[in-house]
Amino acid sequence: MYNDVFYAYINKLAFITNKFKKMKLLKIKNTYLILVVSLMITGCFDLLDLSYWKDGSYRLSSNPGEPSCLSLTNDGIVLLDCVKSIGSNKEYIIAIEKNREKKVSYWIIKKKKNKFKEKPEGPFDLKEFDKIKKRLSIESLKFENKFGKD
Repeated sequence: MYNDVFYAYINKLAFITNKFKKMKLLKIKNTYLILVVSLMITGCFDLLDLSYWKDGSYRLSSNPGEPSCLSLTNDGIVLLDCVKSIGSNKEYIIAIEKNREKKVSYWIIKKKKNKFKEKPEGPFDLKEFDKIKKRLSIESLKFENKFGKD
């Protein structure tokens, strides 16, 4: 009699344990499914944008070749390699670039519809840069964001 009760108890416990394992396994599968779907949605709809700055198709994002630098790109075409400060309006982008030797250069980019004909003007020193900004009537255009250490 006690053996029958004992075996019935063991069978019930095994049944509950198996159900719990299946439920836990389903929860894990659901968690992975939710994670995969979330990553697909963010990738497909560009919801995961790792840019530090953007203006239309222009992006300032980390430079894989130089981790301490940010690259300015237009639809994947690299315009500047190591941007430290940037600003823009409807027609122009201005940027400060600092190279490995700590030399500071100023750049002006006229936004064009054909990105393949687009070319940054520069490098300029500060005096030249201010003259060209005045000639282009963009002296009010200021640097919006600064990145990295000076």
